[in-house]
Amino acid sequence: MKEERILDNTLELLEEKGVKKAYEYILEHKKSIMTPSSQFYNFLYCLAALDGKEDAAIEHLEESIYDRGYWYRPDVFQDEDLDSIRHTHRFKKCEAASMAKYTKALDEVDTVVTWDHKSKEKILLALHGNQQNIDHSRAHWEFLNERNYQVEYIQSKEIDSCGIFRWDEDGTGPIQLKESIQKIEWDSYKEKVLGGFSAGCNVILRAILEQNISCSKIILQSPWIPVIDNHISSLVETIKRKNIEVLIICGTEDTDCLKRSMTFFNELKNAEVPIKSIWVNNLGHDFPEDFDEIAVEFLNIYVFTKFSKESQENIQPK
Repeated sequence: MKEERILDNTLELLEEKGVKKAYEYILEHKKSIMTPSSQFYNFLYCLAALDGKEDAAIEHLEESIYDRGYWYRPDVFQDEDLDSIRHTHRFKKCEAASMAKYTKALDEVDTVVTWDHKSKEKILLALHGNQQNIDHSRAHWEFLNERNYQVEYIQSKEIDSCGIFRWDEDGTGPIQLKESIQKIEWDSYKEKVLGGFSAGCNVILRAILEQNISCSKIILQSPWIPVIDNHISSLVETIKRKNIEVLIICGTEDTDCLKRSMTFFNELKNAEVPIKSIWVNNLGHDFPEDFDEIAVEFLNIYVFTKFSKESQENIQPK
């Protein structure tokens, strides 16, 4: 079982059965992961601390910092989940060691874009979500390379923790995206698609609005899009003016993203923007199992001239 699935299952157990079961589950599956990530260890030491296993929590934290060489952004050490071990000398040593590595990483990090040269006539540039990296994006979008798309990736320079990155709500993501596109022979492609997961979708929409980014289509998977709270009218107007086709995919159990996604969808539909929506039953904040089929269908359709009721399930925001 992949690490991402173990972490998702751990969160589900935490919600349904509590801290003890969640900690026992992730601890049991730790041995099946050859090299647990910094995020995996974050789950371990937080859950151990919450379960009253302070010594185990410190040991997990020390293994992450000293044995694995990981580090975390300062906010992680302020997590209230760690209140039971915060006073210890061992915790403070780990925090200091992590801060030194974090400060060094800040001086060295930069935006990563994978594009090197043009190899096909169609391009899709994919943006990861928070606490992710290019590898997470590649796992979900790489299949399009076999569908006559040149798939490339952008990785944020906004650090989350060791090996994982984020797009801050009011951060430099749109500028990073614009600068990355300027490194690509963007306008030479016959079709230009931007695809994002979670906070990566917010970057795409902000860049279209703030940085005059243009593309043929956008795919928004589990879109976390606070940009619409204050700028939805101007955003919809800009998307319509630029003739951008939009696909929104969101799970009915995605409590953080569903309501905004449906609001955005309705505004686009009312403005007669070419829009398709897929609301996936029983899916949380994740890609659906048939994402490849959904994306291929959308990309093979030249334009959505009107909203098709068959493409949307009859659900209401929670």
